[in-house]
Amino acid sequence: MTLREITNAAIALVCEEPESVDTQDYKDRAAFILPTFCGHCAAIDDRYRSANAMEKKATFSSTYMDLEETFPLSAIFIAPATYYLAAMLTVDENEEMSDRFFALYTDSVASVEAGLAAVAEQISDRYVLL
Repeated sequence: MTLREITNAAIALVCEEPESVDTQDYKDRAAFILPTFCGHCAAIDDRYRSANAMEKKATFSSTYMDLEETFPLSAIFIAPATYYLAAMLTVDENEEMSDRFFALYTDSVASVEAGLAAVAEQISDRYVLL
């Protein structure tokens, strides 16, 4: 899925027409908002990929992404990315709507994290008391 498809879905969620010239500012802003989302969720995506024996993700810019690029995280993060983008696009215009989309984003990311199995690791004794 491309970033443009995610952007169009987010624009539709906020009750705007994705192909309208009136939404060009949303598309311009999305190119900067989506890298922020990917940066926030990169560590969770790494754990998700490791738990599901998937290959490592492609590298991506943390500041700007062309909307024609492929979404760099696992497909399970497409819905949270759409909610996050919708929340950020409406934060200045409709705070209540933005808060609802942000809650959906946090719930969906928490759901992904809750589905990850715990990993047993060696505990190091940093205090060396005994």
